[in-house]
Amino acid sequence: MEQQELLAPACGPWPNVAIESIRTLYPVRRKKAEEQKRIREALDRIVAGEIDSKPRTQEEAIAYLREKTSDARAKLYGRERRYIPHATTFYHQSRYLRMMTESMPAYVEDAITILQCYPGIAKYSEFTMADVEAHMPAIKLIDEHIRYIQATHGKASTSYLRTRVIRYAECVARWPECDLQYVPGIMKWFKERRYEQQDAHWTRTPQNGFSSERDQLHRIA
Repeated sequence: MEQQELLAPACGPWPNVAIESIRTLYPVRRKKAEEQKRIREALDRIVAGEIDSKPRTQEEAIAYLREKTSDARAKLYGRERRYIPHATTFYHQSRYLRMMTESMPAYVEDAITILQCYPGIAKYSEFTMADVEAHMPAIKLIDEHIRYIQATHGKASTSYLRTRVIRYAECVARWPECDLQYVPGIMKWFKERRYEQQDAHWTRTPQNGFSSERDQLHRIA
């Protein structure tokens, strides 16, 4: 079915409350009137058969677009605002039809196997697309460090970083529970290249200087 055939209204006016229930789910909104217009056009196309050339009722079209917008919200969560398409673009270009069809880049797989070893991060088998998007800044940073140390570790750079993160997690597992609040975020850990530290530096005792983080926080407080 040609795109222009799907642009003609296929039913009566769309309830404003339904339009807003869809629009407010999208993570970046700028021009309400234009966004509402594009959502109405998308609903008209869906009713006319845009999904699979089969017509849909108003209720089915609303439910479908609301679900796909919710998927987009989860998938785009954590992404920098400038990399999120405008709502008008998302609906006008029917991007809801291909929300979950993109293949995951290979570097994401490698970085996640390192990420999931860090204390407090869900295991890879439990990751959803929303988790991937939420952790994308860390995933990209890990990939940068994988490539950074390839000069010295070659093809073993991924396994080296994974081993170092696992070792750090093992040390943290022996920390007193009250000290777990001082585990740095994974972005900070990689930015400071803490994987280069000696294992002894990860053993939390008053003598090794690790108490400085706690003392500094107390001074700030």
